[in-house]
Amino acid sequence: MGSTPGPRLCHLVPLFLRLLAGGVVTTPLPEHQPQRSCSLEGVEIKGGSFQLLRGGEALEYICPSGFYPYPVQTRICRSTGSWSPLRTQDQRMVAKAECRAIRCPRPQDFENGEFQPRSPYYNVNDEISFHCYDGYTLRGSANRTCQSNGRWDGQTAVCDDGAGYCPNPGIPIGMRKVGIQYRLEDTVTYHCSQSFTLRGSQQRTCQEGGSWSGTEPSCQGSFMYDTPQEVAEAFLSSLTETLEGVDAEDGHSPGELQKRKIVLDPAGSLNIYLVLDGSESIGKSNFTGAKKCLANLIEKVASYGVKPRYGLVTYATNPNVLVRVSDAKSSDADWIIQQLDKISYDDHKLKAGTNTKRALIEVYNMMSWPGETPPEGWNRTRHVIILMTDGLHNMGGDPVPVIDQIRDLLDIGRNRKNPREDYLDVYVFGVGPLVEAANINALASKKDNEQHVFRVKDMENLEDVFYQMIDETKSLGLCGMVWEHRKGTDYHKQPWHAKISITRPQKGHETCMGAVVSEYFVLTAAHCFTVDDLAHSIKISIGGERRDLEVEEVLVHPKYNINGKKAEGIPEFYDYDVALVKLKTKLTYSQTLRPICLPCTEGATRALRLPQSATCQQHRQELLPARDVKALFVSEEERKLTRKEVYIKNGDKKASCERDAQYAPGYSKVKDISEVVTPRFLCTGGSDPYADPNTCRGDSGGPLIIHKRSRFIQVGVISWGVVDVCKGQRRYKQVPAHARDFHINLFQVLPWLKSKLKDEDLGFL
Repeated sequence: MGSTPGPRLCHLVPLFLRLLAGGVVTTPLPEHQPQRSCSLEGVEIKGGSFQLLRGGEALEYICPSGFYPYPVQTRICRSTGSWSPLRTQDQRMVAKAECRAIRCPRPQDFENGEFQPRSPYYNVNDEISFHCYDGYTLRGSANRTCQSNGRWDGQTAVCDDGAGYCPNPGIPIGMRKVGIQYRLEDTVTYHCSQSFTLRGSQQRTCQEGGSWSGTEPSCQGSFMYDTPQEVAEAFLSSLTETLEGVDAEDGHSPGELQKRKIVLDPAGSLNIYLVLDGSESIGKSNFTGAKKCLANLIEKVASYGVKPRYGLVTYATNPNVLVRVSDAKSSDADWIIQQLDKISYDDHKLKAGTNTKRALIEVYNMMSWPGETPPEGWNRTRHVIILMTDGLHNMGGDPVPVIDQIRDLLDIGRNRKNPREDYLDVYVFGVGPLVEAANINALASKKDNEQHVFRVKDMENLEDVFYQMIDETKSLGLCGMVWEHRKGTDYHKQPWHAKISITRPQKGHETCMGAVVSEYFVLTAAHCFTVDDLAHSIKISIGGERRDLEVEEVLVHPKYNINGKKAEGIPEFYDYDVALVKLKTKLTYSQTLRPICLPCTEGATRALRLPQSATCQQHRQELLPARDVKALFVSEEERKLTRKEVYIKNGDKKASCERDAQYAPGYSKVKDISEVVTPRFLCTGGSDPYADPNTCRGDSGGPLIIHKRSRFIQVGVISWGVVDVCKGQRRYKQVPAHARDFHINLFQVLPWLKSKLKDEDLGFL
């Protein structure tokens, strides 16, 4: 017979909250300030345009690609009714704004070598080369190119003779360096020209072990933004280092991170504090979007298999502590997300100023456990602060001293031999034109080879950042993970999807679907094959690749026999309708090719966030409880993969779902429906509680999937259907209520799966 036969992650809408700009803007806005009005006469920019921000309280100049606004990108409408002046970094007044071509900073100095060409300025795509004098070795990039964002690609070129206790820290392009001695405890200080703002560490000290304190500085122009890829890679790399550190602290080797087997000590080896601005200038849509994105950030961290404790603070004039790290459920990711969902933008409506300092004081209080007994080992807890605000704080004073107090509390930076810098990470994001770069830099952590402060151009770029954070190369082998970004393809969203093609002499082609379950195996339905099919006549396409993969062998469940009940008047019998296709060559996982999770494996345990001691019965209770269960399958329509949402009738509707099997061709005379619907089947379809879509013939062998905790776990294999609702891949809109589909329940064939996949390192329970 054959078969007659999720939801997007946070769309990081608004600005990940136009995250932290953390300093006082040029003209602070008092709380509940009356609406201002400034004339637009004479504010035009030569070669570009402008747009009003925050209801006319500010304006932003916009230039074509490859150009930037000079001398300023934004202007503030002052209480006097006039716009803030057009003033350069060196305080010269300019009569009219203009769009100037983006250029990269030129080298101010280069030690122990030469660079070519020497020019007063460098345009986009210009190249520069560095050469060392005899006796010096070049580190970094010998050749660098000016990029469209005004930054040089590559790494800082350094000519070093190895004579210092610490290596020569170099001079990033555009900077001056004071200090030429690199002995233990020697310091170097960096400066940018007046038209640029310093990011990173202005002063660095040569430390024991031969490393420099802080992070390499750079000079940032007002027109410079971090690309989504740069932000995603830097943030994720730093966050991964933090998680690895936690794992190592907990007695596990960092190498184990690849398999995500780590579950942290309940006392809490990692605390993450999420601080969310709910002030008037944020706006309701941005606040709502930020909540969704925070939820997905929590999901991201949970996908590593670690269970940090969370603190959650929203604030405007006053802070509101929603979750404390000392709360009993603060390490329960699902519970934290529920608390996030309860937060309303109107919580701070009556007092809608912006007091970042008080919000950070609440974080300090959580760390210090006032009036409570800290858990054992609290001084080994690592802390991550993620500050989210538009940065326009207008009350409470400078928040930077609170970060200093937190460092003192955690005993960071006091002991030269044990600075404990690993115990605190402060991430600061700035989005859009109103960000004060110097103040953002002051709040963020500064660590060697890590980046904690970012500036992103707009909401769309930040959305790209988030989805690149969600999908990093280190988790490609993690089962049931997908890339749900709007720029993703069908195979980003269904990376396990396999299309199976069988060629038979005189009979043409037959196609089935399947799911990648390991580097060598695809799981599908047994009825897709006949005993006469040869391995070379079977081809498999995976991950959207055009090339077909060769098959080594097809393993069919030994109890499958489609003709097993012909003597009893049952023409086709689909019990144990499951098969594994073994490939000749090992798969290479990528964003468009990943395995799906199988139940009762270590991967599914981590995906479900169950303890390492979880049993197969616990998996069954989580995935197939005694009630209707929302599930999905993937169908190909007009060469596009589409998810279809269905309900597994696993409760009081199960019996009626199974009874409808009698409407299938050839089954009308079956008196006992259990003769064809054995305990190995799951049933979907019908119109109660909702009208389920039905599978088509070409969907056979595809996975029936549960989407849970942002992961995808296969619970069934599409086997057969009661009604053929499709014709030439077109689905009828009106189908009878008895149109049901039956799927092999993987829990019922686990012994066979375990025996055939024993060498695939899936860790069956």
